[in-house]
Amino acid sequence: MSDAPVVAFIKDSDGRYVYANPYLLSVLGDRMGTDWLGKTDAQIWPADVAVSVLEHDAITRQSGGLQVFHQVMPMADGPHAMLMLKFPLGGPEGPRYLGGIGFDQTEHVRVEAERDRLATVVEQVAEAVMIAGLDGRITYVNPAFERVTGYASAEVLGANPRILNSGVHGPEFYRAMWAALTSGVPWVADLINRRKDGTLFTEEAVISPIRDDGGTVTSYVAVKRDVTGERAIELRSARLARERALIAETLRTLSAGDDPAATAQAICRQLLRLSGTAAAQIAIFELDGRAVPVGFAVAGEPDPPLRRLPLQRSKHLHDRTAEGPWIDPWVSRPWHPYNRLLSGLGDHLVATAPMRFDGQLVGMLIIDADVGLDEVTVTDNLAALVEFADLTGALIGREVAGRTEVGRAREEIHTIIARRAFQPVFQPIVDLETDAIVGYEALTRFADGVAPDIRFDRAAAVGVGLELEMATLAAAVAAAPALPQGVWLNLNVSPALIMKSPRLRPLLRQVGRDVVLEITEHAEIADYIAFRAAVTALGSKVRLAVDDAGAGFASLRHILELRPDFVKLDQSLVAGVDGDEARRAMIVGLHHFASATACRLIAEGIETSGERKVLHALGIPLGQGYLLGRPAPVPGS
Repeated sequence: MSDAPVVAFIKDSDGRYVYANPYLLSVLGDRMGTDWLGKTDAQIWPADVAVSVLEHDAITRQSGGLQVFHQVMPMADGPHAMLMLKFPLGGPEGPRYLGGIGFDQTEHVRVEAERDRLATVVEQVAEAVMIAGLDGRITYVNPAFERVTGYASAEVLGANPRILNSGVHGPEFYRAMWAALTSGVPWVADLINRRKDGTLFTEEAVISPIRDDGGTVTSYVAVKRDVTGERAIELRSARLARERALIAETLRTLSAGDDPAATAQAICRQLLRLSGTAAAQIAIFELDGRAVPVGFAVAGEPDPPLRRLPLQRSKHLHDRTAEGPWIDPWVSRPWHPYNRLLSGLGDHLVATAPMRFDGQLVGMLIIDADVGLDEVTVTDNLAALVEFADLTGALIGREVAGRTEVGRAREEIHTIIARRAFQPVFQPIVDLETDAIVGYEALTRFADGVAPDIRFDRAAAVGVGLELEMATLAAAVAAAPALPQGVWLNLNVSPALIMKSPRLRPLLRQVGRDVVLEITEHAEIADYIAFRAAVTALGSKVRLAVDDAGAGFASLRHILELRPDFVKLDQSLVAGVDGDEARRAMIVGLHHFASATACRLIAEGIETSGERKVLHALGIPLGQGYLLGRPAPVPGS
């Protein structure tokens, strides 16, 4: 106890000090003196304090046990709040001494008092105060909040602040707000909210993250002032007017003959006029996923060279920008092509907005803004940044898309469709028992000789796969009336076309014969129940075939889920079957599976009489291949 940061003492039955620990002597040295031994409290403390101490001592002696007292003691540096524990000490004859231990609670009392004063202030201020946790639920509101909104505290505690949402602000406004707050940046804006009675009111709000001692954001506090009758509408109108003026001036500075790069660069230079903006970039996303700047301006610097961003970074930016505008602090990345340039701007924030054309994300618009002086301004400017991104997409989106591989590939497919640079051909499906033709599969041959699977894959990759598919199907249906009567028509269709295209059903009604839709085993189907319903909706004359059986990764499940009328054995399984026992065993198993599931097998790619003979002997009913008939156009087409 002699070294502990607490006071400790022992007094005899007459109240004279017989022991005082070093800490007590250090804090009361001037008052107790070097001759403290044998002194009483009356010789140490002022009269009023000494009387209080003696009363506490008497109570302790009379109780015979531990007693706790709170007492303010005058010290050299001012009054100290002490928590005193006093207890009798004695031997066989009874208590002869009194012991005591004291804890200095001055700082604790001060903090509590300051907290009480702060709570009183918050309770009495005219501004509405609201605190919400990280989950968005309200944990505190003050009386001013109740007066302004009309909601009682009990009605909003635990609720989401959107209870006040007026519907006036669009989703971009709130995305910008949360982009700032989740970046640790305060958000300052005018909010148009709705009171409990339904009336609208305008608040000047400051929403700030609350951090713990470790710097982690634990909640958010909003301090809001009702400025409905004052200046909120005027201030907001003025800010919007300045933004519109900047956009209008940007449009005036652009030349009609400028290429996309010149237009992008001009817009970047205009963006430098937004408060606190140090740099502005416009980048587009190419087909391979890379982000490529087409405009870049830095305040006070010559225009930097345009360099592609690394693929992994590009994909991250693409995915995040697709979700909407966002703000992040700049992070130095040694591998970044502009790391030295942007790091030279010092600590700053990076605000990004998506650039779209025809509803698709084609690029992004980025500003780098100083975090020290303009951390609030950059969040205010995010709405303007979104408008500039929309403007940029409208001005250069078409040209940018045309310069990318996506644009070129789309243009190629659209040209093929417009010029009908393809021809439908039909390959017979033969009954291996009677050699009779029972059906024809419609295939497509492109005028430039590109393999159909490659061409359709390219079209799907750039988002025009369904357009090309419908165009080739329409050509096949138009030519099909010249086929012999009494045979069915096989059409290759993707699951996406069946699920998404309203034009497929009217097209199939024109066929005038039974139709078999071939679905490749490799095509992914996310919802088999919905897919089967979509097939049923196409009409009673439409049957289903699964193509490429034996070449996929989940063929049996695919077949079980689709419940097709036909299953086509892939050519890789048929080729050389007459000399391969393993292939024969596989086909025997599939034949048994087909019999059990009430579907018929069609062997594709039969090219030799030996293959045909073995397949017939194994019980395969139908066949297709060069031996039985090559794909050919119908006469007169």
